[in-house]
Amino acid sequence: MSAFVLGSTGLVGLQILKYAEKSPLYEKVVTVSRRAPSVQSDKVNSIIEGDSSKWSDIIKKEVPKGKTFYSGFGTTRAAAGSAEKFKEIDYGINYAAAKAAKEAGVETVVLISTMGANAQSSLLYFQTKGKLEDDIIDLKFPRTIILRPGALLGERDKPKDLLNNVTATVFKFFHGGALSFVGYPIFGHELGQIAVNLASEPLSKSGEPEVKIVSGGEITALAKKL
Repeated sequence: MSAFVLGSTGLVGLQILKYAEKSPLYEKVVTVSRRAPSVQSDKVNSIIEGDSSKWSDIIKKEVPKGKTFYSGFGTTRAAAGSAEKFKEIDYGINYAAAKAAKEAGVETVVLISTMGANAQSSLLYFQTKGKLEDDIIDLKFPRTIILRPGALLGERDKPKDLLNNVTATVFKFFHGGALSFVGYPIFGHELGQIAVNLASEPLSKSGEPEVKIVSGGEITALAKKL
């Protein structure tokens, strides 16, 4: 079996790549990104392509039928530069990639979303994440797993804006303790392992599309069992 990881140079996507590479479930792991991820092995095929409009065609070609597609790909409005650019990147690239994976015959899609995602939200970030969730569910993969983590913790290759950095520093104090419900903070390596673990579970035999949405509270509970 094989897996495809989108967002393999980001905080969570890189950790997904690490755990997918270690998993005995996968004989091959493929990525596409603008720069090479730090994970290198004979099992990993890292495709470097600076033009993200070509990623869908790469995915259709490189994703073997019946396997797993992971997306930890995303950005912020501040990093994107504008609201429209944020939607173009966070929704547009993610949706096009997922659609290409579905057309390639992928069975399981795993999307890293966010706590509070809601297409009806008045806040751009949560609205965009919610619309992406809804539209990926509508693609009707045999299995769709959506993870809605709280505050993301861990070292990033490219630090985000000051507000994100301060927020992560504050929430780190609540991680793993009695107050973990405050923001449900989770480290990238924990989320990456949980994503791979959930995708490794057997598919339902019902024949109906399966949708599993994992909340921030559920994610922190799973992290305590790692």
